[in-house]
Amino acid sequence: MTTRVQTEAIHKHFGLSYANYLVLPRTLLQSMPDEWQAQFVALLEKLDVSFHHVPQADAYEVNAGTYCEVRELGDVLMGQLGIREDWYDEPVPEDLSPFDLAEWKAEHEKDRPVYYDKGGREMEPHEEVFVREADPVPHYDRGRARVEPFSVVGEVNSA
Repeated sequence: MTTRVQTEAIHKHFGLSYANYLVLPRTLLQSMPDEWQAQFVALLEKLDVSFHHVPQADAYEVNAGTYCEVRELGDVLMGQLGIREDWYDEPVPEDLSPFDLAEWKAEHEKDRPVYYDKGGREMEPHEEVFVREADPVPHYDRGRARVEPFSVVGEVNSA
């Protein structure tokens, strides 16, 4: 029985995402069986040899997190990300009494806020921003950390 090779398998694996890189947790990779790891490393070595002539960055930084729409961020996250929410077309007066301030806000408040990033660029309410979170995958711990795989697939055959 011959196995049919899927064309553009990597491109199809990424799906409709705009991701330019594939990031894999070291802890999960080192948790796979030794035979699988050896095959994986052999493929990585083939990749390195095949593209040694292509310049690469010296380093990359990977951060765990999630994407959230600007309009769904609370005040704390907006503050951490440097995003400002503006409900008024003009600066809020600072010299008003609490009663007069409430009256001024009721008179000048827009139907929806306008959002600005820390550089002053206006943002769409549905625009997504990256919010850092703790990584749920354990640190590799100098090769000692292991996570039990749900199942180990030897080879996947496409029909």
